Amino acid sequence: MIKKIIFLTTVFIFTLSSNIYAEQNSIYDEGVKTLQEYLTINTTNPPGNEMETAKFLKKILDKEGIENQIFDLGNNRANLFAILKGDGSKKPVILLHHMDVVPADPKYWSVPPFSGKIVNGYIYGRGAVDIKGKGIIDLMTLINLKRMNVKLKRDIILLAVSDEEVDSTGTNWMIKNKPDLIKNADFLIDEGSGIIIDEKGNNKYYLVSIGDKSALWLKLTFTAPPGHGSIPMKDSSVNKALRAANKILERQQEFIILPDLKEYIKALLKEKDITKLSGYEKDLETSLKNKTFLEEISKDIEINACIKNTISITLMKGSDKINTIPNEASIGLDCRLLPGTDKDKFLEELKKIVNDNTMQIKIEEYTPPGYSPTDVDFMKALNICALKRDPDVKVIPHINVSSTDSSFYRAFGLKSYGFESYKLTYEEYSLAHSNDERISVKNIEFGINLLTDVLTELNK
Repeated sequence: MIKKIIFLTTVFIFTLSSNIYAEQNSIYDEGVKTLQEYLTINTTNPPGNEMETAKFLKKILDKEGIENQIFDLGNNRANLFAILKGDGSKKPVILLHHMDVVPADPKYWSVPPFSGKIVNGYIYGRGAVDIKGKGIIDLMTLINLKRMNVKLKRDIILLAVSDEEVDSTGTNWMIKNKPDLIKNADFLIDEGSGIIIDEKGNNKYYLVSIGDKSALWLKLTFTAPPGHGSIPMKDSSVNKALRAANKILERQQEFIILPDLKEYIKALLKEKDITKLSGYEKDLETSLKNKTFLEEISKDIEINACIKNTISITLMKGSDKINTIPNEASIGLDCRLLPGTDKDKFLEELKKIVNDNTMQIKIEEYTPPGYSPTDVDFMKALNICALKRDPDVKVIPHINVSSTDSSFYRAFGLKSYGFESYKLTYEEYSLAHSNDERISVKNIEFGINLLTDVLTELNK
């Protein structure tokens, strides 16, 4: 009788384990297939047409019995809001992604960009990395938590928005029209960073963006009397614009070392022998105070963007005719400001550099600065989960050199973090907005597994 009980118990445990294993495999397989389908929906922005993707997500959520609603923004654009409710003893977590993607030219791709085709273990499609891959991992994690009957202390909110790639219409609409749905969240997890691996697939570090550089887009316009191109004019509007561009390129830039970025700078310098760099003194901490050393390490474009307010000259406009000197000429500047930089002070310094009384500055776009703290439950939970997988790999905060929708949520008052729970090389990250954008099938399983673990940890 005892042997029979032991046998039946063993069978029960084996069957239960097998069922759990089967369910886990099922969620991963579903995630891959769902991402493939998601990538076939063309949400190129403009025009976006995110209503179709919102309905696609809603159908899946409805089937799983997860509360959700679509907000119609007009012009076939939409946001989707879903919530898996906890007991309310802790504040909610928001999982955010945008449904729109940038254009893709099929003639430069090895597979059709809206096919979702799997080739050599990779899922191809515009948005695979930016950022539909994260969106499906978020979705399947929500479903996974529900199926596993995880006892939640927090509401887990899935928020899919329109138009991040152009005007952030979806995010700004949520903040303006539905603030009560999001304002009480403890924090928001957006795009921006993830797990960086080397060429051999070894994890280097877990990157979490805690802030975005502010995007300050400027149009500088210069005026002067017009004339015929056959008679050169030293102070023509075009020459003024060219001189201004040259002064901007040659300007002396201030180095800014943000305390929370030191670990990231160390990580970027890890594979270099910094003791042989000009300006090195004693140790890295001391060397970071030496301008010569800073100039040396800023030759790395990633480090340069982390320790300076940058300006890229991206547009130039003069006459529409070769033989005509125009009344006006202009240059466009893409300025990216580190957190803590005063916009008005930056503009005043720019005026001093150019030193031309005819120059008019027009602000084309400005995203507010923001900086989220690192001593929060999300970072602690991620550290715990990363330690289980990679005892020697650090979780490192950094600043996005570009801007995301997180900028607006931080201005709204939410602590926002950029983290995508999959593993990519720097080269794979660079495929966002590029040709043959893709993510590995294995990353879908890893991403769901890690995000499920992090959210479970946050609900203890």
